[in-house]
Amino acid sequence: MGMKSVNNYKLTFKGLNPGKHAFTFDIDDLFFALFEGSEIEHGKLFSEIVLEKQSALLQLDVKITGNVKVECDRCLDELDAPVNYEGRLLVKFGKVTTEMEADDEIMILDPAEDEIDLSQFLFDSINVNLPIQRIHPEGLCNKEMIKKLDELRIKI
Repeated sequence: MGMKSVNNYKLTFKGLNPGKHAFTFDIDDLFFALFEGSEIEHGKLFSEIVLEKQSALLQLDVKITGNVKVECDRCLDELDAPVNYEGRLLVKFGKVTTEMEADDEIMILDPAEDEIDLSQFLFDSINVNLPIQRIHPEGLCNKEMIKKLDELRIKI
């Protein structure tokens, strides 16, 4: 039924009893299509989230595992980059204050909200956890491109 809406990455916490609740999300090409200009267009990841509802806040322990396709820094062909993320997100309720905004691991929600949209958090967590060097293992780069690069290299 066409493109998934961002709602697929929302957690409804209203009505949950205090304590721990598990959620899972599949993150795929449709997810990355939600973000205009995303460097990642293709990926297959799985996110497990344990939400602990406490009286004044929500604590989310987030795991994201899988692979995304990114451009090789050397030959520009696609390569699979592994993503392995584990982190914690605290959701507090109230007015957003400037000192709290500085910390990425804290999300402030209006007390009237009954759900958390995790799409931006998941997207940022994946991007921050990409390998710094994205190159194919030795010998697996596009041979034509490597040949061209060698030809263009200035001979000293």
